[in-house]
Amino acid sequence: MPHRHAVPRTVNDVLLWLLATDVAAAHQPHPDQPRRCANLRCGGYLYPCPPARDAQRACQAATRPAPSTHGSARVPVPTARFAGWFRPARTQPDASPRAA
Repeated sequence: MPHRHAVPRTVNDVLLWLLATDVAAAHQPHPDQPRRCANLRCGGYLYPCPPARDAQRACQAATRPAPSTHGSARVPVPTARFAGWFRPARTQPDASPRAA
């Protein structure tokens, strides 16, 4: 499968893209009847069959570009506000033996 070696840089979801290209490669038009799907599971559906259309949509979803940012956001980093949060709730008992 040569398409597995050439993953485009625009692909965000590699697994979805690989699955979509596998399905698209399996559902090609019939050589003698170009308006029919050649895959035996389709049973002669018109091309593009539902799996081929789903594969095209999945390919588009996998290569959808990330939304662009319009500027930079400043995120304040808390410094001393959370100091001391992780103190024990109760003190540990003394380790010294009790006098009986």
